[in-house]
Amino acid sequence: MKENKIVRISLSGGLIGVLTTNPRATLERRIQEENRAGWSAIYFSAHRDTNVFIAMLQIVVLFITFFLWTWGAGYLVLLEREQPS
Repeated sequence: MKENKIVRISLSGGLIGVLTTNPRATLERRIQEENRAGWSAIYFSAHRDTNVFIAMLQIVVLFITFFLWTWGAGYLVLLEREQPS
């Protein structure tokens, strides 16, 4: 029997995120970590906040930090493995 889980990979936003975040490397590193734990990635998609309140809060945090940091979008990854007996 298959077991599934979904993980969210968060990325930083703002100037710090632009300068220090490599989305491909972050995604690859997390998938490799899950592979070592016995999980296989079968699907991933870009994750964006669709909640208007959260989007406004991200903008407020970006202004408060003088455009240096806010939490950003990320990825949702669907993983599966054979369920241990």
